[in-house]
Amino acid sequence: MAKTLELKFGTSINKTKTISVKDPLLDVTSEAAQKAMADIIRLNMFDIEGVNPYATSLSARYVERLVTDIFETE
Repeated sequence: MAKTLELKFGTSINKTKTISVKDPLLDVTSEAAQKAMADIIRLNMFDIEGVNPYATSLSARYVERLVTDIFETE
């Protein structure tokens, strides 16, 4: 199963924005995730038409995705 690390942020207009990291380290602690997200916020380098998409940190989680093919055309 493929795992992804999702970092969820609140935008400056009260919406959510997610950064997904494929094949992440699997031992990321809460403290490390919070620090990384705080660093992204502190950089303040993303501004899309006056909206900061990474204004506040909301959550971090691992997501596992299981894909089962039903059929595949060759």
